[in-house]
Amino acid sequence: MPKVKKVPFQFTNEIHNGKHILTLSGNVQKKYWNDDDVINAKDIRETLDPVTDDIVIKLNSPGGDAFEGIEIYNYLKSHSSKVTVEVIGLAASAATFILAGADEVIMNVGTSLMIHEASTLTWGNKQDIQKTLNALETIDESILSIYSEQTGQTHEQLENWMNEEKWFTADEAVEFGFANSVKREKQQEEPQDIAAMIQNAVAIAMANVQQPVTNQLEEPKTKSLVARLKKGE
Repeated sequence: MPKVKKVPFQFTNEIHNGKHILTLSGNVQKKYWNDDDVINAKDIRETLDPVTDDIVIKLNSPGGDAFEGIEIYNYLKSHSSKVTVEVIGLAASAATFILAGADEVIMNVGTSLMIHEASTLTWGNKQDIQKTLNALETIDESILSIYSEQTGQTHEQLENWMNEEKWFTADEAVEFGFANSVKREKQQEEPQDIAAMIQNAVAIAMANVQQPVTNQLEEPKTKSLVARLKKGE
């Protein structure tokens, strides 16, 4: 797995327009000490357990511990509120499980997503290495089942992507089912067709020119009618 630049830690929550907004930035890891600056299931659970409003999670994370990410995934899946995850930077590795646990996923322009096989460090004899290999294969199967349910992609396709440590742009994440939409600035209205503008302008000008002529043609008829009425005709 390529080394990803450390993402500064942030864990804040606020209420805005009837929604509970939780900002998560940093590595996904189990929290062992109170001052550990990590995204973890315990803090998320304690923060969101009493929440009944819609939840928006703004996420920027290079990932971390697969087991911690899967625990967060299952917690979000079971939460009674509507959960929307909005990627504001990076969602990689174990952080992608947080996306998978949401009801809706929004990618901001320029954000990215990355998936890969489970990895670890180990040492020992060949039996120890084999046990680690078996564990990694089991974890990969669990990850595949999560991604398959989220995206609808086949296990074979997902496994190929994981093997190559696949990176997705925001639009690709939507295309392949990891996200629902890309958040873009409202586009300015397209200018009206030039030919149509000229045609409309000519039509208005012609109408203005013809109006006085019509009045002039009708004016003698009006005077003649008045004269005849005066004569009693």
